[in-house]
Amino acid sequence: MRKILCPTDFSGTSGKAVEYAVHIAQHAGAHLTLLHVVHLPIVDTSETALVASELLGEQMRTAAEKLKAMVLHMEEKFGANRDGGFTCDYILKEALLTDIAEQLSKKEGYDLIVMGTTGVDSTMEELLIGSNTEAVIEEVKCSVLSVPVSAPAPRVEHIVYASDYSPEDIQAIKEVVSLGSCFGATIDVVHVVKGREKQDGEEAAAFRAELKELFPNVPLTFHEVTSKHRDEGLNDYYTQVGGDVLALVRREKGFLKSLFSQSLAERMTYQAKVPLLVLHGKK
Repeated sequence: MRKILCPTDFSGTSGKAVEYAVHIAQHAGAHLTLLHVVHLPIVDTSETALVASELLGEQMRTAAEKLKAMVLHMEEKFGANRDGGFTCDYILKEALLTDIAEQLSKKEGYDLIVMGTTGVDSTMEELLIGSNTEAVIEEVKCSVLSVPVSAPAPRVEHIVYASDYSPEDIQAIKEVVSLGSCFGATIDVVHVVKGREKQDGEEAAAFRAELKELFPNVPLTFHEVTSKHRDEGLNDYYTQVGGDVLALVRREKGFLKSLFSQSLAERMTYQAKVPLLVLHGKK
C-alpha cells in the first residue's frame, strides 16, 4: 500500500471517506492525495461560454482554498508531511472523475481509491459522490474502498472476504492481506452456499490449503455460511462477527449478477451500510 487517492466533494459523505483514507495512510506509511474535480457542461454560444469560464474559475479558486485547508488540518492534527508517518497533498482538475482516477492509477501508481457512498435518502448534494463511486468501481481498474456516511470511526482490525474459491480470489486475498498486515487484522474468508449446494468439498479444501501455504503466518480463518441469498448471508455474518471491512472481488463476467440480485449501485453503493473493499479479479 504505497499511494492512496481520495476524491472529495467537501460533503459529509466524502468527509467520512477522508477519515478512513487518513487512518489507512497513517498505518501503511503511504502517500495520500486528495482529489477534487470540476466538470462543467459543454456550452454552445460565446455568451454562455464566458459565463461558464467565470464560473469555472470561481469554483477552482474556492476548491483550492478548501483543499489547502484540508492538507493543513492533516499536518496539524495528524502530522502529515512531518512526523506522522505519512505524506499528503492534493490535486485539483477540470476533468471527469473516472478519467482522472484511471489516469492516476495507471500512470502514477495509486493502488487504492477511498470514496464515500451514501443511502438513497441522503441529500442530492451527497448523492453525487455515491454515483461517482459506482462509476469508479465499474470503470477504473483499481481497488476501491467505499465508505458509507453512516460508517463508524475508522478501524480495520477485522476483514471479512467473500469468496467462491476461484483463482481470482487468490490474487485478491493477496491485496487484502497487504492491507490487513498494516493493522494486524484478522481475515475471515467466507463462502456462502445455498441449502441445495454441496458444502465444504474438495474444491474448498484445496483452496484453503493453497491459502494456508501462501500465508502461513497470517490470521486467516475459513467459514461456510448457508443462506438462500448470498448478499444476505454475507451481511448477516459480517454483523455477527463485528467486521470492520467487507471485501469482495469484482469479476468481469457476471460476478455481481450472480452474487447480488440487484445492481451494484442499488445493493452495494447507494444502500451500503458497511465499508466495502472492491477488488478487481485477476487470474
